[in-house]
Amino acid sequence: NDRKLAEEALSKQNQLTKTITDNASHEMMTPLAVIQSKLDSLLQTGSFNDDQGILLNDIYQGMNRLFRLNQSFLLLSKIENRLILDKDRICLKKFILQKCNQFQELIQADEISVSLELEEKEVQVSKYLADILLNNLISNSIRHNRNGGKIAIRLNAEGLEIANTGKAEKLNEEKIFERFSKDSRSEGMGLGLAISREICQYFCYTLIYRYSEEKHFFSIRF
Repeated sequence: NDRKLAEEALSKQNQLTKTITDNASHEMMTPLAVIQSKLDSLLQTGSFNDDQGILLNDIYQGMNRLFRLNQSFLLLSKIENRLILDKDRICLKKFILQKCNQFQELIQADEISVSLELEEKEVQVSKYLADILLNNLISNSIRHNRNGGKIAIRLNAEGLEIANTGKAEKLNEEKIFERFSKDSRSEGMGLGLAISREICQYFCYTLIYRYSEEKHFFSIRF
């Protein structure tokens, strides 16, 4: 009985924390939008000296980071509460090719070679969430790669696999999908993989990480 009561108390506490986070994220949207708008207007009012320009740029970068963080919290809230109901029939092969084309400049800038083995595969999912999922995984394979590195994307009836060269050691499998888990050198917010996992769970897919032959593999099993 004591264990059951403790589990119920923990569940209630987790739900309360989640509710507070969701509500706070929604309430932050308006003031964040106002601050961003005012800052945009300020930057257009005239010239600034070098020191003022540096300070304003720092404020603007911090503001954008906070805005993206809040957007990520809102997205997680929508996914967890099953609020994204749109569904489309998507040709994943075509979708992946479009995504690779969008990231072409970043790929070329780092001289990364990309190999594609794509079979035809259609899925019935939210196009909005599928776009975010592929954005996260492909951008992740570019950002954490090395100059002159490689990316291999494979798609078949069973799943999608994205592999990349990069840090020559295995990542912590227990932590990489946790929120705010990231490398100390990373400029990201540590939410990309957490959001990717939530999206996969929303689609009833499984997102798996493994390290083999000096490559990092992220696989989605349909």
